[in-house]
Amino acid sequence: MGPPPVVTGISPKEGLIICGCDCLLSAEWKSKNKIVARSGPCKGRGDIIVTTKSGGEGTSTVQFRGYHESIGPVKESAVWVEEAAPPSLPWGRRPMSPVTYTPPDPLGLSTEGDECKFPEEELLEMFPEGSGKLSDENFQPGWYLLEHHSNTSFEDLKAGMVFLQRKVESQKEGQLSFLKANTGAVMDQLDRLVLLKNMYEEDQRKSGKEPLPSLQTAIEESMVLADSLFAEILARKEHADRTRDALLLLTRHKFLFQLPASIDKNIRKKEYDLVVNDFTRVNNLFGNTDVKLFQKILAEIDKKIADLKENLYTRMNTMPINVQEQTKYIRLLISLNWEGDAAWVAITSRKEYLLSLMNKVRDHFKQIEDQENSGKRKTKEGEGEGAWSATRAAWCGAACGALAAELNALWPLARRYFAGELAGEPNAPQRHADLKEMIIAAVEVFAAHMRACLLTGGGGGGSGGGAPVDAVRARLLANLRSLREAYDSLLKLDLPSQPLSIVEKVIFEYRVHGMSVFLQRALRRVKALADQETWRIDHFSDYGAITNLPHLLESIVKEALSSIDKCVSGCGRREGGLWAAGGEPAAAQQRLTQQTLLAYVAVLRDLALKHADQEFNNTSLSVALDQRLEEPAAGPGWQQRLLIAAANAQYTRRVTLPALARAFESYGLPSPSVAIQVTKEALAGVEASIAETYLEHKGDPVVGTVEPSMFLGRHRAAAAERVRDARPYVYEIINNLIAVHAEVDSVCGASSGRYVRDICETVCEELARLAGGASAPAPAPPLAFQARLEYTLLLSACRHHLTRKAENYLKEALAGIPKLESEEDEKLLESRVAEFNKRMQLQLTSLSCDVETI
Repeated sequence: MGPPPVVTGISPKEGLIICGCDCLLSAEWKSKNKIVARSGPCKGRGDIIVTTKSGGEGTSTVQFRGYHESIGPVKESAVWVEEAAPPSLPWGRRPMSPVTYTPPDPLGLSTEGDECKFPEEELLEMFPEGSGKLSDENFQPGWYLLEHHSNTSFEDLKAGMVFLQRKVESQKEGQLSFLKANTGAVMDQLDRLVLLKNMYEEDQRKSGKEPLPSLQTAIEESMVLADSLFAEILARKEHADRTRDALLLLTRHKFLFQLPASIDKNIRKKEYDLVVNDFTRVNNLFGNTDVKLFQKILAEIDKKIADLKENLYTRMNTMPINVQEQTKYIRLLISLNWEGDAAWVAITSRKEYLLSLMNKVRDHFKQIEDQENSGKRKTKEGEGEGAWSATRAAWCGAACGALAAELNALWPLARRYFAGELAGEPNAPQRHADLKEMIIAAVEVFAAHMRACLLTGGGGGGSGGGAPVDAVRARLLANLRSLREAYDSLLKLDLPSQPLSIVEKVIFEYRVHGMSVFLQRALRRVKALADQETWRIDHFSDYGAITNLPHLLESIVKEALSSIDKCVSGCGRREGGLWAAGGEPAAAQQRLTQQTLLAYVAVLRDLALKHADQEFNNTSLSVALDQRLEEPAAGPGWQQRLLIAAANAQYTRRVTLPALARAFESYGLPSPSVAIQVTKEALAGVEASIAETYLEHKGDPVVGTVEPSMFLGRHRAAAAERVRDARPYVYEIINNLIAVHAEVDSVCGASSGRYVRDICETVCEELARLAGGASAPAPAPPLAFQARLEYTLLLSACRHHLTRKAENYLKEALAGIPKLESEEDEKLLESRVAEFNKRMQLQLTSLSCDVETI
């Protein structure tokens, strides 16, 4: 509620008559501080009051004076002054002089060169209720003197006063002289009056004081006699007169009598404009008639017009109807003085129709979808397409088309209404708020239906279901196109920002949903990779034998990124980007990417370790002798699969993940750095688990053969005899390590050193333990020589695979063996080692090949 308006000034002060007169028809709004109006026929002082709907009746701190300016025949005027015709005098004579009498100067003073220095406006201010004309009742001498003698001296005014007094006295003397000059005529008039009196008295004696009743009786008797003589003639004359009058009435008012039939005819031909014109005309001509016949016809016309109004109202509210036709009915109802705001009723009807149309579209396609789902259940066709079905796409297109079409009709109709083109109450403040609520309500219903249509439902669970990826992409693009076309149509209407933002949010959510759908499809496909692993070697890389699994991961993720780039990354008109830093889409993309990559890690882990519970056959003393042959059709054994899974994990960590990071960058998507780092750590954990499992199943049996082989046969060297060769357990350890190296190298290539080193470390730990147990009591020199020879040979043979910890184990074992007693023993030891290296050159070469540090 605004403050009441206050008038603080007038410009101009005169010429604008406001006091007590309504100037609304001539008022023109210039700004909030300026209104121009033409004043009405008011006179005198008064207030200027402005009344507004928001502030009510205002007040005035100044007053305005209005006056009627008298315009003479010689005064300049902006309007034509009608001069009345001069009155006729007796005997048909007309005066030769003008009607307006201009008396001479009553003071007898000359006024030549005496211009009035006082404007008429100032004289009005000084004499509010006076006039300067001698013939006016409110004549003011001061006004007259200021107007005609403003430059006359006081002495001249005194002389003029004397002149005026003499003139008055002479007029009094002139009356007596007039009577003296006309004595005969006066006496003759007196004689006439006396004669008239005598005649009146004589007539009264003859006829009495009341002659009229007898005269009236005589007249009435003559009338009765005349009627009796001419009754039949007069009756025929009266009937003829009535017939003549009726025919004359029918001829003169033919339009009125034929109007009911004309209205029916024009209504049947749907020429409603003619009906309105005829009805307006008859109201102007006969609206206030007192003739009963006319009133009867007018009542019949009113009934037909009332039926027409009802018909037009029904047609206006019967949907669907184009806005031009509806506007035509609105104007017709306004012209027929329909009680109510026809345009607002039409706007409300269109809003209700839009809401009902949206619900009908939803129910129609829901029914179709239920029938389709029911049929699929009966035929056991499995999971449906859900939100990506053709039915949902048709629903989206129909709803978008309905919204765009109906708002394209509703909004222009509302704009014309509020522009005042369709009468009604367009300036009511509540109407603007109601229209805004109508638009927002319709758009919110549309948004809710689109979310139910596109973001939820069906056997697909909102993530594509059983629909092929090409169908998902095509329908996503089609649905986005429908939403954007509807949004563009709303932009062209110049709607308020609030309903536009609702549609913008729906489009944004659908784009985010599409991105999630493609990544979720990738996630499901990655989870199903375990069933596609055939363990067939795809190629050999720097990280070992690789199956097709890493390439499947890369192709699945890249396919999802390509779909995202083609379908949802691009922005439409006035749409924002999806990948704003810190936004929900970017976070969802990071989250789903991480889930997909970790699902791949889980697949690798399951593939590698699901056979880890198989028992290892260690009945033989040598693991190298327990290499079971696998049939070609059966594929690699579980130990080879374990190593292949490790190679896949390392290849994925080193090659596939950087390639995926580059793919994200090439498509302009946020880099999933966190997801990739987490996946790398998870892959490293898988590799460690695989190495630990392999060591557990392969290294423990190798270590288990060391002690039995070492003391096999309980060989004892003579006191003075120096052994020529190591015991068989040394060769068995070397052969076992060669077998492990060969197995791992055949799968892991340059990465095989990790597994050999781990087994070497456990073997060295076992040797150190056995050496420590044999040191008490101190062995004999031949036994010490033998032990030093064997440990030296093992240290030389395994030097390329010894970790610092393993090397320390062997050095610790050598330190516990007594030192050689002579230089000859040392030379002998060197010769035995040289012979061993020469004899075992092939084995040592196969075991000492270069390995990569992982």
